[in-house]
Amino acid sequence: MRSVADDLREEQGRNLQALSVEDLVALAFRLGERDLEFYMATNHVGREEAMAHFRRAGAAGRIRSVCNDER
Repeated sequence: MRSVADDLREEQGRNLQALSVEDLVALAFRLGERDLEFYMATNHVGREEAMAHFRRAGAAGRIRSVCNDER
């Protein structure tokens, strides 16, 4: 038996497939900005501190590479 969630997931998939690459990139940026604003509001921090948090979280668990070091 299909659920409402299954139907919504399929509909959203079709909607995303209909978007151009440019629209998908724009959507990704909008969603990232929205998530950043949610984090800032929830944690009562400014934009710079929130960005620093996400940079640290993105690097957590990664192996350091010399080629990624800033010179």
